[in-house]
Amino acid sequence: MRYVDLDPNTDLAETSAHDAADDPQHGSAVNGAPAVFADNPTARELAIWLQAFQSFFNVAHQPLAEDERAEVLTRNWNKETSVARCALLRSSHLTFLLVQELDNTYHGAVDPNAVDRAIDFSAANSTQVLGAVSSVDRNKQSTKAANTAFVELMEILSDVRSICDAMLESRAVSFSAWASIGKVLARELKRSSAACRLARVMDVTNIHPSLLALTANLTPDPLGANVRQVFSGLASSLEMLSFIERDLRQDYPLKPALPLFTLINQETRGLLELLQTRVMRAERLTEEVFEALDSTSYAIRMELRKVFEHELAGLSQQRDAPVIRARVENAHGLLRDSFQQSTVVLAQVFDPTLDGPKLFSAFRTKVEQSLALRRDLWTVLQFVRHAEKESSERPVLDALLEPLAGFRDGSMHYLMYKDWETYERFVEDVASTRGAVELKPVLHRFATYLETLFSQISMRAVFTDHPFEPPKAES
Repeated sequence: MRYVDLDPNTDLAETSAHDAADDPQHGSAVNGAPAVFADNPTARELAIWLQAFQSFFNVAHQPLAEDERAEVLTRNWNKETSVARCALLRSSHLTFLLVQELDNTYHGAVDPNAVDRAIDFSAANSTQVLGAVSSVDRNKQSTKAANTAFVELMEILSDVRSICDAMLESRAVSFSAWASIGKVLARELKRSSAACRLARVMDVTNIHPSLLALTANLTPDPLGANVRQVFSGLASSLEMLSFIERDLRQDYPLKPALPLFTLINQETRGLLELLQTRVMRAERLTEEVFEALDSTSYAIRMELRKVFEHELAGLSQQRDAPVIRARVENAHGLLRDSFQQSTVVLAQVFDPTLDGPKLFSAFRTKVEQSLALRRDLWTVLQFVRHAEKESSERPVLDALLEPLAGFRDGSMHYLMYKDWETYERFVEDVASTRGAVELKPVLHRFATYLETLFSQISMRAVFTDHPFEPPKAES
């Protein structure tokens, strides 16, 4: 992805016209379409989805478990094909909305909310989406040439979706068949004038004005440009996460968000490579800046491992809706917090006055995360200790499982990745025991582990000004 920084007062029309001048093949617009899409939310989202497909069909970016990755050539890809179909349906809906917006440009504006609410683009209501798309196609001759380009894009998406449907008629989809869908889609999108125009939307990343001002004042100039690219990459990934957050909030099907996650994986790994191979090797880099970049790179890399080797691994095969939601929520939260924290940490190296709440409306600092982890870990420890004393009573064990699951789905994600598996294994051991004789030693080992972990957590430097005060027991 090429990131272009814009001054908040820059005329986007001028920028688009400049880009078009460099591209005589597509001109200043797609067959007469307005040249400005950078500030159009529908166009931006559609551009991201089209790019996400290409990363989704690349196995390197898939969140596969180790056993799945070892069997890439022999495993069944029908679940991923189903996810691709749902995501194609959503993209068709977005293209339909964009056609409506372009048509309104020529024939008078209408209430955009009325258009947006006209279709439920969840996979469960595909008939409504397809019906709307067909109605646009029937009126193709009456639309402007601009609309025609995007109607043709809808046809491409529909054709590839039909391929997915044909594949799904059989129970098994081979790797070669799966890969062929991706190749067909990539080829057709490359030929599409509308898709090419939308690709230019991704050249403009919405960086916070404060960060733009910061990088503009950095010296030497290459340092400012490099840091601006880092901020651009983080902002782009946060924008993708905002679409997933909306799906979570509106209770939409969540598996179709997997292509967005794979794109985030691809883009973030590209950003890490940029950090390692160029930014951190820049001349006249101070030790403070180098250490900030190095710690940022390490932190992001660890969060990627948590998300793509744990939370999302095997998600396409999962059928339990609450489990899917919990894992997507956790993955979204881990990545959002990581990208926001990385942005703030790097910004404060150059301007200590730039704090998290100024840059992000929903920002939780590392101190806040650590305080929550320490508090919740202590609470879980008390539950385990109590259950160990009363392990002969089944109701006590039943009451223990709920807080253990609550910690696993919440503050456990602030632990080091290596501690996740140990905690989850203990929870599984507790849940699978059948009697007091078997349970008591398990709880004793679990309590000992939690005590050691709590002691290690309490040694973190962030707690220097935050002595621990155990919550008062309820009377």
